[in-house]
Amino acid sequence: TLTNWMKEKPTLFQVVLQGALQIEKNIVAKRFIKLFEKHGVHRNQIPEFFGYGLTLLDVDDDEKLLAKLTPDILNAACEIFKVRMQWLQGVDSVIYDIHDFYKHPEEYAEFLTKICEEKETHKLIAKLVISTNAYDSESGDTANAVLVLEEEIGSIHDNQINRYHICGNWSIEYWKSKADLTVCIAMTLKQGIYIRGERKSVNIASFSRGEGFMEDLYELPLAIERDGLFKKKLPDWHPDDWIYKPESFLEGLDEGKFGKTRAITRWLDYFDKGYLETGYPQKDAREEFVLALKKYS
Repeated sequence: TLTNWMKEKPTLFQVVLQGALQIEKNIVAKRFIKLFEKHGVHRNQIPEFFGYGLTLLDVDDDEKLLAKLTPDILNAACEIFKVRMQWLQGVDSVIYDIHDFYKHPEEYAEFLTKICEEKETHKLIAKLVISTNAYDSESGDTANAVLVLEEEIGSIHDNQINRYHICGNWSIEYWKSKADLTVCIAMTLKQGIYIRGERKSVNIASFSRGEGFMEDLYELPLAIERDGLFKKKLPDWHPDDWIYKPESFLEGLDEGKFGKTRAITRWLDYFDKGYLETGYPQKDAREEFVLALKKYS
């Protein structure tokens, strides 16, 4: 009968629910694969790069892989790429622990020294990614700068594999935050670490919270400017300009003259404490910042 047929035939809801349960069941395996692929290791290269007894047959199928993922393997994967176990287990969406040095930039030196001591012969470079779109309409978060330390941990064939140490919670519009971030830039340079800057045209607050992979951050569109009817990429920008060029350091600050004077005052305080030493032979810019302070006071 029609009634019996309806009882025996799975409903659309049951099919959807079964699919959702299957996705949930394999979420750890899916995130395990995603973790490696987002760091440049194809799933078929995981046994070669990672080891831990995994085979090509294991990584080819999520269910087979799930049966192999012991706590030791999960811990090792988290340690290699410095990601949170809660994310790998499917508990939440925060991938990376964020290192926050706002109001305490002096602690960044100790943090950086520890990484340099542990990296052995691996290469270490830094990227400062900032956004020209300051406001996150969904969360209200105004964080718009992420300082990323890229640590080489190996290679697979010709492809270099990195892990990332992420320093977030920066707002380059706010005078106090921008001065503190400038200290971190100087300390990075003093360690002999090359730092490059990138400006993005979209909001990056989610990355500042640790909720996105660095590969996805780097692939976001670059900031542009209008030249008549045309758009063009903004000129190259160097983070160390904030140490040597008052006009670059003050660019984009909120709160008008108050924000500028407070930013310069904080910059000068850090300079006098020795926090802005880079080890470079370039002449310091203290006098230029003093003149800028007089201009805006």
